[in-house]
Amino acid sequence: MKKLKQIMIFAVLAVFLIGCSKPKSESEEKTVTQSPNQTNDEQQHKIKVVYIDWGEKNSTHLKAAKEEFEASHPNVTIQLSPVVGNTGDYNTKTSLMLQSDETIDIMFLDSFQVPSLVSAGYLAELPVNQWSDWDEHYYDNVKQGVMVDGSVYAIPISTDTRGLYYNIDVLNQAGIETPWNPKSWRDILDSVKKLHDNDVKYPLWMFASAAQGESTSIQTVEMLLSGTDDWLYQDGKWVVNSQGMLDTLSFVQELVDMGIYTSAELGQMLDRNAWQTGVELFPATKDIGIYLDGNWRGTDWETAIPEGTTEKIGITPMPKQNGDGFTSMSGGWTFAVSHLSENKNLAFEFLQVAMNCEHSMTYANLIGSMTPRKDTKDLSDYKALNTYRYTMSDYLQFTHYRPGNDYYTAVSTELQQAIESVITSQKTAEQAANDYTDNVKQLVGKGNYTE
Repeated sequence: MKKLKQIMIFAVLAVFLIGCSKPKSESEEKTVTQSPNQTNDEQQHKIKVVYIDWGEKNSTHLKAAKEEFEASHPNVTIQLSPVVGNTGDYNTKTSLMLQSDETIDIMFLDSFQVPSLVSAGYLAELPVNQWSDWDEHYYDNVKQGVMVDGSVYAIPISTDTRGLYYNIDVLNQAGIETPWNPKSWRDILDSVKKLHDNDVKYPLWMFASAAQGESTSIQTVEMLLSGTDDWLYQDGKWVVNSQGMLDTLSFVQELVDMGIYTSAELGQMLDRNAWQTGVELFPATKDIGIYLDGNWRGTDWETAIPEGTTEKIGITPMPKQNGDGFTSMSGGWTFAVSHLSENKNLAFEFLQVAMNCEHSMTYANLIGSMTPRKDTKDLSDYKALNTYRYTMSDYLQFTHYRPGNDYYTAVSTELQQAIESVITSQKTAEQAANDYTDNVKQLVGKGNYTE
């Protein structure tokens, strides 16, 4: 039965991938044959790929890439080595494995880890200039997410964007016209006020506590800050004492001043597992009006409401502060080559196969993620499988990535503490912004920040 199921999966994927097919050019064929790692003798090479075990989903993608690569490289064996455990545990293990395990050639990594691992010297620089797909098919913004000091150290297999979901019925009952298309922060705050006046329990659901970790940093603080005239990091230095940070925290301060959350409601929304609560409440109840989250959440909505989802839940991009465009934040998963690998060139060749149009589509459709390749977005099955993912792919045009600096993790913690202190009324926006400035200065040291 299991074998039959696997055959069916590959059969379905074969249908998905027809739109990707194209013959290799003469130059591409030449590049492969000139790899310094390939030999004409009987010497065998092994490429070990370590990744988190998500069952058949990501294993199916890698098994298909392995089969294709081994067929064209008879002297190479791809060894797939899944690691069982949750994402947090896996992310903790990656740096330890890369530090000393000489058997690892390729490692599956969360993109936010790349800068610190590069700083530690654990990742090899990738010669993407030898791969035409990199220039032709990857969004420029996506490339920035895996670059450190101008060099590329990982290839993204997935990416994501964030926006504002909204319950159409709840907004209509509050007198807010839909489709809802806020053009500025003021438009959002005015809608939140109307929802609050209409007794909506959570006019705006968002991550805003240190317990929620990186979700708070990227999905709330950085979503807001990226819509101002300032940013976290500029010209190789951390930006402190900025008007943009003060305005970001003042947005949250205005929510507090409206009194839109009771202490009990706030406690529920700021809990470390609040994402589960949010999924249960929205859209099953009328408790949430607007939900700030990523494109993957659309999969939850379409699962909860198999038919008529888009008639009940809308999606709109996050506007910049003053109405001069839109913004988003992106992350995603990547594959990188270990600095200890003795087969770096072959490992990179395998990544080129695993990340091509066909296999990228396999991964995206099985995982439900957003593909970072422009040539997959408009294929019919990519759109059909997840409406929100398809719509939010356009947000890659104006998205931002977290700074490629090894201090980021520590600075991120300061962002989480700053917003939590405001939304829980422990500090005013001005106090929190000042404390953030002082703490970041101390963290990164003189010469590493700018005011």
